[in-house]
Amino acid sequence: MNTRHYAYREHSEAEREELLATLNSQGYVVIPDCIDPELLAPVNARVDELFAEQAALYAEMAKAMPSDPDQSAQQEQSESPKEGFITNLAGCGPQFTSLLTQPNLLGMVTSILGDDCLLSSASIRDVFSGCAEQLIHTDDSLYAGRDDLFKRPVEKQLSLVATVALGDQYATRGTTVLFPKSHRWQESPDTVEATDITSESAAYNERMRKWAQKNKNTDAIEVEMKAGAVVIWLGATWHAGGAYTAPDGARRAALFNFCRGIFRQQENQMAGITHEQAAEMPTAVQKLLGYAMSDTALGYSGGQDPALLLGEGGKALAEENQARFAKMRGK
Repeated sequence: MNTRHYAYREHSEAEREELLATLNSQGYVVIPDCIDPELLAPVNARVDELFAEQAALYAEMAKAMPSDPDQSAQQEQSESPKEGFITNLAGCGPQFTSLLTQPNLLGMVTSILGDDCLLSSASIRDVFSGCAEQLIHTDDSLYAGRDDLFKRPVEKQLSLVATVALGDQYATRGTTVLFPKSHRWQESPDTVEATDITSESAAYNERMRKWAQKNKNTDAIEVEMKAGAVVIWLGATWHAGGAYTAPDGARRAALFNFCRGIFRQQENQMAGITHEQAAEMPTAVQKLLGYAMSDTALGYSGGQDPALLLGEGGKALAEENQARFAKMRGK
């Protein structure tokens, strides 16, 4: 993976306000100097380990299944992976919790979704030559897709995604495709034209591009960025992972999806990460996993602060939670 070295520092309040203004106006913002470059090598090394473990597991599973030897050999020769995924990232090692709690990233997230926001999902995506473009979609369809509850354009964003470039991101390697200002559109892609996961993405996406040009005078943009940069887009923004047309190499990114504290997370963090694991994590990550109640007091356990489930490891968060609610009550 290529990396760019720069003098990392935390953003000033004025810099963050400027980035937030762009995010609210355009529906996305690219932050070139968001991540401490010292984190990139250990994160990528851990990802390589996880993919190796995943491949070994799949190989063992394949051995256990009866198959036609001739067919297996033919498949092995003709098939190559187009993309790879690692999910439940927060539980995969301290490299990822360090990445998740980078001040320049987390400060942007909480400024949009509130201090009680949650980590909805966390994953790694590796994309290889020949991978097709994703279907154009919005991430807040998990919530805003319910017309009886939320109608576009939403007054306040329900979710957002922060994609961390773990290697340089190029258009030919399937970088993210975004539609500027689409978070303010009344229409979502599936209301313009209904689709499902079996739809052919290239043709569908071309129709969406033409619709946006004709009806919104908007062209999609491709987000190219260097390793260590982050692109954040609001949940209501139209987007997709682009098609990989380069002959070789890989595009690697970490995808952190966040939602407001009043919503259910896409990835069940409490089921995927044990209390013992969570107790060893930074307080900020414990909050993101759900060990703090929302500002409206959602999420208690046994009538008590969920941080108490972590024992001694949750003591600091329990104190922080108590101070937060006392402040909210004006005490």
